[in-house]
Amino acid sequence: MGKIRKKPILLFVIALVTLYVIIYIVPGVTGALISSYTAVYGQLRVTDETTGYLVRNETIYTASAGGEINRYMEEGDLVRQGASIMEINGSSDGEIRADYADLLTRLGDGAVETENYTAGDGGVVSYYADGYESRLSPDNMEDRDYDYYSKLTQDSVTDLRRDIAKKGEPVYKIVDRTRWYIVCFVDKAHADRYQEGAAVNVEFADDAVETTVLRADKMDGRCRVILETDYYYARFAYRRAAEVRLVTYDEQGLLVENDSIVEKKGKKGVYVKTKTGEYTFVPVKVYATDGEKSLIADDYFYDDEGIYTDTVDIYDEVLKNPD
Repeated sequence: MGKIRKKPILLFVIALVTLYVIIYIVPGVTGALISSYTAVYGQLRVTDETTGYLVRNETIYTASAGGEINRYMEEGDLVRQGASIMEINGSSDGEIRADYADLLTRLGDGAVETENYTAGDGGVVSYYADGYESRLSPDNMEDRDYDYYSKLTQDSVTDLRRDIAKKGEPVYKIVDRTRWYIVCFVDKAHADRYQEGAAVNVEFADDAVETTVLRADKMDGRCRVILETDYYYARFAYRRAAEVRLVTYDEQGLLVENDSIVEKKGKKGVYVKTKTGEYTFVPVKVYATDGEKSLIADDYFYDDEGIYTDTVDIYDEVLKNPD
C-alpha cells in the first residue's frame, strides 16, 4: 500500500521537473544552438553619456545703489553694447542677501559695478549666476582638471530676479553667445571617437546642439573632451553642469555583431554561409562600432590599396562566433 501512495507523488515531482526543463532550460539551449544570423540594415548610434560643464565669456554686474528693480530685458534677450538692461529707483539699505554673498565670494573681483545698468558688451542677458563667471573662462578652461570640474554643480546657480536690490548685489550678467564651450570627461577607451575637428552632436534633456571637438586629451584616467559651438541653446547661460549625451556617430547601414568579426591574414572579415552550406571568409570594412555591433560597407568596398573587394550583402547568413 505504501508504494501505491508514493507513486502519484513521484509522478507529480517528475512532471514538475519536466515542466521546469521545458520552460527554463530548453529555450536557453535552443538559443545556444543558433550559430548564425541574417545581416540586415539598421541604425548605429555611437554615444557617451556624461556630465557637460558649460564655459562662456560672461560678466556679472552689481548694483551701485539699493532700490526697486525695473527690468527692461528678459532672460535670453540678445542686446547690443550700451543697451539698457534695467533701472533701480528709490533706495534700499541693508545687508547683502546670504546666497548673493556666497556668489560674490566665489566671484572675487570679477564683478562690474554699474550705475547706468547697461550692457558693457553685446551679448545675451541672463539673470542666473553661480560665481564661477570670472574663475572659469575659455582662457583657462584647459588648465582645469577633472577634480575641479567635478565639483561644479547646477545647485550653485542662483536666480538674480527679485523686486528689491541692495547695494553691491549682483543684478544681471551679459554672456557672449558667438562661441561657447562644453567640457566633458568620457571613458579613455573611447578617446578615438573625439578627433580634433570632428563633429559631435550634444543632446541635453530639452534640446540638442552641434559642436566641434576643440581638444581631446587623456588625463586623470579619463579622456577630457572640450567642445566648441556657436549654436543657440536657450538655456546655455543658465546651465553650468548638465547631463548630456554625446553622439559621435548616427548612421543607417548594414550591421554585423562584433563577435562575428575576426582577422585573417591581416584583414578583418566575417564568415558567410554559401549556397552549399559551408562558411567562407569575407572581408569587411568597418565604418563605426558601438562596442556590440558594427556598421560595415555592403556589397563591395575599395580596400586601402584601392582594390575592389566583394563583401557582405544584405540577408547574407553570418556566423556568430567563429573559432
